[in-house]
Amino acid sequence: MGIEEKRIAKCYIHHDLDERNRCELYDRRLVVVWKGKVNEFAIENILSVSSNQRKLLIPIIASGVLTPLIMAGFLKGLFHPFIALIFIISGVFSFLLGWRGEKVLTINQASGHRDFPMPVFTDHLVGFMDYVNQYLHDEPIKKRVLYLEIRHKLYPESDVKAYLEKDPGERQLYSYWQVKELLRSGNLNPNAGFIVLDPIKTGTEVKYEKHRITQQLTPKIKGSIHHNAIIRVLKSTEIGSYVG
Repeated sequence: MGIEEKRIAKCYIHHDLDERNRCELYDRRLVVVWKGKVNEFAIENILSVSSNQRKLLIPIIASGVLTPLIMAGFLKGLFHPFIALIFIISGVFSFLLGWRGEKVLTINQASGHRDFPMPVFTDHLVGFMDYVNQYLHDEPIKKRVLYLEIRHKLYPESDVKAYLEKDPGERQLYSYWQVKELLRSGNLNPNAGFIVLDPIKTGTEVKYEKHRITQQLTPKIKGSIHHNAIIRVLKSTEIGSYVG
């Protein structure tokens, strides 16, 4: 990693602290560590990241070639019926398995794509993919930052800094789209505002988890937040004009 390079986001693919299977977004590259092997992709070459279902060609081709040969051999008396039946059933099963395919994480580039098998797409991975695509598409800064709800009495800058650098455990954040939805639905607390945070400068990792009620992926952060992450403090009367 270069001296000037900054890590923007990190996501473990299967479970926390699994360093052999993780994704990391830097300001200049995307890194996918799969089964301990490091794969790097320059940001300028990536079009998007996505989840796909890919067919497995080897099982399809193998079953398509071998199954007819086994059947022909059985009809000519070259195979015992029981053995032939086992091979035919195995060939059909192999074809179905290949046709069904497997889930993959796809890095789409102008020169082609690269797939990484993913048995399960965790909530964290889905949230990470969404954020990477926003970053790649150079969304306006207000769409890439995160929003932390605060009370009115915290508006003075000194109080905001002290509040951020406390360690209350876990805090829920909001994405741009979630704040927009709160405004649209009228569920925004009229006595609250938001601290607009740069996720690169928080000093800790942001994770995405399903909200227990809405089931939406919600960003959460643990521990203290560095005050350098503050982009702006919005009063309740300013929120609509900022995210609108």
